[in-house]
Amino acid sequence: MNRRSAGLYSVSASLLTLLMSSPFSGAAAETPALHWRKFSPLPDPVGLKGMYGGVSESHLLLAGGSNFPLPARTGGRKQFHRAIYVQPLPLSEQAPWRVVTEGLPRGLGEGAAVTVDAGLACLGGHDGTQPIADAFVLRWESATEKVSIGPLPPLPSACANGAAVFANGHLYVAGGESAAGPLATLWRLNLKEGRAAAGVARWEILPPPPGRPRFGAIFVEVTTPSGPRLLYGGGLPGAAKSQDDYLRDLWLFDPARQTWTGAAPLPRGAVLAVALRIAPARALVLGGSDGHDFARMKELGERYRIPADGLLYDATTDRWSATGTMPLGLVGAAAVPIDGEWVLAGGEYSPGLRTDQVHALRVRPQ
Repeated sequence: MNRRSAGLYSVSASLLTLLMSSPFSGAAAETPALHWRKFSPLPDPVGLKGMYGGVSESHLLLAGGSNFPLPARTGGRKQFHRAIYVQPLPLSEQAPWRVVTEGLPRGLGEGAAVTVDAGLACLGGHDGTQPIADAFVLRWESATEKVSIGPLPPLPSACANGAAVFANGHLYVAGGESAAGPLATLWRLNLKEGRAAAGVARWEILPPPPGRPRFGAIFVEVTTPSGPRLLYGGGLPGAAKSQDDYLRDLWLFDPARQTWTGAAPLPRGAVLAVALRIAPARALVLGGSDGHDFARMKELGERYRIPADGLLYDATTDRWSATGTMPLGLVGAAAVPIDGEWVLAGGEYSPGLRTDQVHALRVRPQ
């Protein structure tokens, strides 16, 4: 099978019926249209999952990630990579990627990542042996045309497959997994006024999210009628044993009061999905594993596909609705907002199978 193929996951009629008839549905007239365009593929033809992605000095940076150079089904081992891929902005659909082969200090990936004022913040992840607590900023240096690495305070504990948000000058990291198992954690780092560069920033340990410890959760800022909140939830509480392990509960964190309240649950599981803030009060969740056909995953092999449908959350009404599809359903794709678009790069479309595809998404009212 061609690993660049864009086979789409077909949402079942029962799921669509649930989404459109449930109390979490929004008005059809408010459903946005998703417009996609395709870019040059990643230089690694096997594809990569769990890359760190962000923007620095008008350049898109994609760093690290994991893949199976030899297929997992034949006994291949997962490898983590050091290379950094760079594209200048504005992006050109046919432009080649610049490859910084000695970019990261060692093979890393499957951590949290978000653009901050200083560049691309890379937060935790895995080095092929264990989860790590490392945190650092990648910055494009125009004078030398190289990528520099600046330090951030290490995370309070090792954390892979966590989620990050940068809001109001603060960096938040939620959930993830350590060597001992999933985490029920929320950490915050004040990056205002160059505190990190001055070496005075320290991670705060905030009230933990309600519900079970988890990794692969969604985490995105939204504006509710009561003010700004961080929407968090979904994910997995450990190694999945059935579809019931794919969590759907969601919670809203108030950064000012440091309190949690419940939100409408996800219509389906969405582990390691892409979560995008497309408007102050709206978040779009794309892809993510939902555990469908869980008992048949091994039997289906390469025919198994990650869901490609989109889920729209309206924080004004606390409701969900169905909206659009991805070119290829993915988990662990890098998602980077750039000039009114979101670049989605890499990811896994079937267990153990990565993609080298890169797309940009623009969301427009229908």
